[in-house]
Amino acid sequence: MSADLSARLDLRRRARRRSRWRRILIGVGVLVAVVAGAWLVGFSSVLETRDVSVQGNKLTTSEQVLDAAQVPLGTPLARVPSAAIRQRVLALPAVADVKLHRQWPNGLGIEVVERELVYQRMDAGSFQWVDAEGRVFRIVSERSPGIVAVTSNNEQRMLADVATVVAALPPQVAEATERVEASTIDHIVVLLVDGRSIVWGNADNSAEKTAVLPALLAMSGTVLDVSVPSHPAIR
Repeated sequence: MSADLSARLDLRRRARRRSRWRRILIGVGVLVAVVAGAWLVGFSSVLETRDVSVQGNKLTTSEQVLDAAQVPLGTPLARVPSAAIRQRVLALPAVADVKLHRQWPNGLGIEVVERELVYQRMDAGSFQWVDAEGRVFRIVSERSPGIVAVTSNNEQRMLADVATVVAALPPQVAEATERVEASTIDHIVVLLVDGRSIVWGNADNSAEKTAVLPALLAMSGTVLDVSVPSHPAIR
């Protein structure tokens, strides 16, 4: 083997060794960076939770939300127990949904979605606010203007069925409603301020019942029966 060839081979071996060490050093550097980043995000005090804000709440005070949330201040933001916080806030009567937003480097935002009022159930001089799911989420002493009032029992199925009926009423009918009476889930009656009544029956097929209602309202008669929407009646 000539001296020139031997020198070239030696240079190649050195180059391969340098390349191998370079890859090893790069790998070690990446690993160190990953470990350092994980420690910084998950364990250091640099990105710990220091500030908590609340938004979207009207019926529930920010103090009530914060008390329920029990956010562990000082915990790294990445390790805040989101699911547990969300479940605690959802236990508040007026809260329908909760979203948490990490606001780096040190903030946590709690976005509250509150229940929407569909009707008010009259109960011993007070008025219970009921949402579309039939959930009672607030009790007040006075009737809110423009909101349908209802007399019924407080069974969950009944409250939900009445919500379906009230939500299906055309706006002009809802505005002209004195109250809704629900003696059973199969006998829901809408009483209008002009003295007429709408026999709704149960909550089934409410869309079809709404569709036939305008024609009946245009006719003379005091009782409008849409309980069987394929065969409405008036008397």
